[in-house]
Amino acid sequence: MRSHTRVLIASIFGNALEFYNLTLYGFFVVTIAETFFPSDSALFSLISSLSVYAIGFVVRPLGAILFGHIGDTWGRRKALGLSILIMGIPSIIIAFLPGHDHIGFWAPTLLILCRAVQGLCSGGEFNGATIFALEHLGKKNPGFAGGLIVGSCLLGSLLALGIATILQSLDIFTWGWRIAFFLGGSASFYGLYIRKKMEESPVFAILQKEDKIDRQPLKTALSTHLRSCFLVFSIAAFDGALTYTLVTFLVVYTTVSLHIPEAQAMHYNFFGVLSCMLACPLSGYLADQYGVKKTLVLSTLGVLFFSLPVFFLIESATPLSLITANIILGLLVGGVIGVQPLFSQSLFPANARYTGIAFSYSLSIGVVGGLTPLILTYLVSDGGSCFAPAFYLMGFASVFLLIMMGVGVKTKQA
Repeated sequence: MRSHTRVLIASIFGNALEFYNLTLYGFFVVTIAETFFPSDSALFSLISSLSVYAIGFVVRPLGAILFGHIGDTWGRRKALGLSILIMGIPSIIIAFLPGHDHIGFWAPTLLILCRAVQGLCSGGEFNGATIFALEHLGKKNPGFAGGLIVGSCLLGSLLALGIATILQSLDIFTWGWRIAFFLGGSASFYGLYIRKKMEESPVFAILQKEDKIDRQPLKTALSTHLRSCFLVFSIAAFDGALTYTLVTFLVVYTTVSLHIPEAQAMHYNFFGVLSCMLACPLSGYLADQYGVKKTLVLSTLGVLFFSLPVFFLIESATPLSLITANIILGLLVGGVIGVQPLFSQSLFPANARYTGIAFSYSLSIGVVGGLTPLILTYLVSDGGSCFAPAFYLMGFASVFLLIMMGVGVKTKQA
């Protein structure tokens, strides 16, 4: 197997595993609410559980600084090895963590700490994996390769969704979710083994050889490449609003507001996640062929014009309309996020690339992505408009479209 292909496959596997561990919580958010946040108010329990989900995203910028610094000064491979190892340990702890009925206050406290640690790791994982792979590949279809790696995030989420659905069908959902966390945590050790077998990025190796390692990459990124940081921040905000509407909020909304069984809601969401996963490499390929800016503008227009029809279909609440809505939203999400790696990679030089991208992306998606399910759940609760999520996405699309129309975007890697 060619070294480039081996690196790409290893990056896809490691990233999928990491995002399995990260997003698994979202598919069990209702059950976890009952276990760790019992209350007379179901809404209060759900909001509490979603708040813990959000914590994992809020701390992502700190993880981006930590792992970005490691990646830019000690090597991409070392940063990715540490992130996948540390991500798995909290999953194993959560698998065995007693609920509120057994240890009271300590149950949600330890759960919060576990999610915070996972959030730290995610701050350096996704962007690090794409940087590592694209630096190996160079100019050999970087958009398509980046789209594949983004798709692997959805593959991890899809695997988490599939296992959650299977556990529900086995009628062990009240405790079977622990099996899902244990499997993900255990598999992280295998992921570490795979990553230790990979060679360091040739771009970073050249920096080492020429003694051009930047020992203060965050300072360099913020002082010298502030425009690039802003652009990555912008696409990450749009990315976060789209992705976590699809991956987390739709299951919660379908279950709580439309009163559809959770297992059935997950079944519908499977089609949305699958369509998004397939759309990511396609949009990356289109960016290789027609350019990043044109592809992003067209994808953003799709979100702007089709968000309302998607939620109209969801509100119809028939099996066909829910599946169709999930598929359309998945395609819209994939059209944007599949281009993000190539877009971001081209904005920074190699010596501050890991930190610059990871910090800007994580700061934005940590706030927007983590809070999106919480905000949307609040907006539609207690008689709120069922179309509020559509206007939420349209608002992000409008702002990002204005940004893209006002800047020039180069697609050649530094």
